[in-house]
Amino acid sequence: MKLNKKALATAALTGILMAGMPVMAEAVPTYNLEEIVIQAEGVAKSNADTTVNVKSVSPGKAATIPELLRSSAGIDVQQRASAGDNQDGTVKLRGFDARRYTVLLNGRQINSAGVMGGQYVDWTTIPLNTVEKIQIIKGAKSAAHGNTLGGVINIITRDKGVNGGEINILSGSNGRYDYLVNYSGSVGKLNFNVIANKTGADAYLRNNDYDAKQYGLRLNYDITKEDNISAGVNRTETKRWYIIANKPGANYDSSYPISDGESLSPSISNYTLNPGAYWEKDNTYYDFAYRHKTESGFWQIEYWKNDEQRREVNYNAAGTAIDLDRTIVSDQSDNIGISGQTEIDGHTVGYGGEYKRLRYGYGYYDIRPTGSTDQIYPSQKIDLWGAYVDDSWKLNDRWSTYLGLRYDHLSASRDDSRATTMREYDADSLSPKLSLSFRNNAATNTFISVNRLWRSPSMAEYYWWSQNYNSGTKAGATNPGYQQQIKPEKGISYETGVEQKISEKYNTKVTFFYQDINDYINFQHAYPYFCYNINKAKVWGAEWENVFKLDDSNKLILNYTNQHTEKVGATRTDAGMTDALDYRPLHKASLAYQYDAKPWQVRYSVNFTGQQKALYNNTVNTIGSYTIHNLAIVRELDKTRSISFYVDNIFDKQYVEQLGYPMPGRSYYVNLTQKI
Repeated sequence: MKLNKKALATAALTGILMAGMPVMAEAVPTYNLEEIVIQAEGVAKSNADTTVNVKSVSPGKAATIPELLRSSAGIDVQQRASAGDNQDGTVKLRGFDARRYTVLLNGRQINSAGVMGGQYVDWTTIPLNTVEKIQIIKGAKSAAHGNTLGGVINIITRDKGVNGGEINILSGSNGRYDYLVNYSGSVGKLNFNVIANKTGADAYLRNNDYDAKQYGLRLNYDITKEDNISAGVNRTETKRWYIIANKPGANYDSSYPISDGESLSPSISNYTLNPGAYWEKDNTYYDFAYRHKTESGFWQIEYWKNDEQRREVNYNAAGTAIDLDRTIVSDQSDNIGISGQTEIDGHTVGYGGEYKRLRYGYGYYDIRPTGSTDQIYPSQKIDLWGAYVDDSWKLNDRWSTYLGLRYDHLSASRDDSRATTMREYDADSLSPKLSLSFRNNAATNTFISVNRLWRSPSMAEYYWWSQNYNSGTKAGATNPGYQQQIKPEKGISYETGVEQKISEKYNTKVTFFYQDINDYINFQHAYPYFCYNINKAKVWGAEWENVFKLDDSNKLILNYTNQHTEKVGATRTDAGMTDALDYRPLHKASLAYQYDAKPWQVRYSVNFTGQQKALYNNTVNTIGSYTIHNLAIVRELDKTRSISFYVDNIFDKQYVEQLGYPMPGRSYYVNLTQKI
């Protein structure tokens, strides 16, 4: 169903006139995967559309973040590897890839600067055994978060708690293993949390083994009743072998599924990855915050830094010698910000500002056996400034509103004198936000939101636009962006819906959304890497979320997403789809059954993904619909121990989430949890 944006704008204006004066503190409503809650806490504190309670969704198992999000309305998960997959499109939020939404870990951004390949999210760096909940803000409705179209995924870990922790040991199909340890404690006013994890899996697709180690420490200290400081460091050391093409013919290995292979990024012309090829990455996150409570709110100062270095190794065809060994310092970004909130005559006023520096570092590569060594120098840098103010308040028991205004500014240039192709770039924008909520009755809440969208080019998009700016043609294709200035994406988003408590046992929520984006940046990360603006892109659809509480022990959760996309002004010269965004299924539905009665917990989920278009070998193809069934059974042995059994893909469905990369069949896992 295609929404009429003029009708939505008219409805918003009508709502303002009906309100007669400023309103709100209660809604944008909050939806919790366990239950629907219409909370009176205000958008300045939490304007999450969906909150995923980790222990409810995946008891006894430290699942990956994409696995935890898979059943949520408005989320698409599309992996090409069963472990360690990190691409722009691994998780999509309302049809947008990782370049167009923001991922936070306890409020700090973890979208990597990415090499020249993209601004991906490294989901493997998130300490799963300390994650408490995941808040999802859909769309650009929050002034506190800028430079985003899809919204925000905020992953929240346990920061304070009683002394104690857990040990998790998991073993399963395809050599999957997890050894996870976390412990929280306190010494006077000091609270701490430590983690030590080791995870991995054998190759399901050819050559695609995976191993990772993780260490982390978080400290939280109450200086006084009003003043608090917190600091954290989280280090992940990952080694993942490249998927090697496995096709019938020469060098085919029948013990692995038929699949395509991966490639280096940044690429080397006519270079083939051979068995044994791998990358290893060391990623360290640092963060620090000082928070001061006032009589009417708080203010805080935050700083975070990313330190990521990646090494890539390839062997010759015979597998007898290394023929490539290169190091890429892929992310040296940092950020400093200040934010606060205060109550003034019934208004909750929020404010903040940030300065973010996206940076790479120096690296090198060594081509063998010739032994020539070349330096990889930083080619570009981006500085982002942002500031916002917002206000939420309540007129009466029925009307409430949220108003926000955000300013964003981007400047980009070369980061080394040798990067002669990088062009100077500068852009800024003001983005107003408006949300209205009307409480129809004690059980029903209606809401509407109208927001301006703005997103500047990512590091990857800026790089490839600059690289190809003076290339009229490349690889026999015409460059649509030849000597054309790249523009930021901008537009308007509309959202309306209603949530209702039908009875004590049944809650439902329906949301309609429409996003109209001008100057959409068309970028396909495939040679010749053309990056240019098209006239526009549109994303629209509906989400229906339901919770049925059958009794005190049994619950059903049903989510459905209908999603449409459209592109205007694209060409086929870059091998991209011209009429729509690819890998966006039209229909998606999930049904989950939850049973909780000590000492047992049972989870049975059914996930349906509808037909979708996908670009493959420069041709638009169709991925057929598929349905996957999963089962989890948890048995509490005593107050400190539990054992869990999982079966994923119960009916051994053969399917792909990305063309060329088949997903695993039926898989079994056993997990033991010991409290300490």
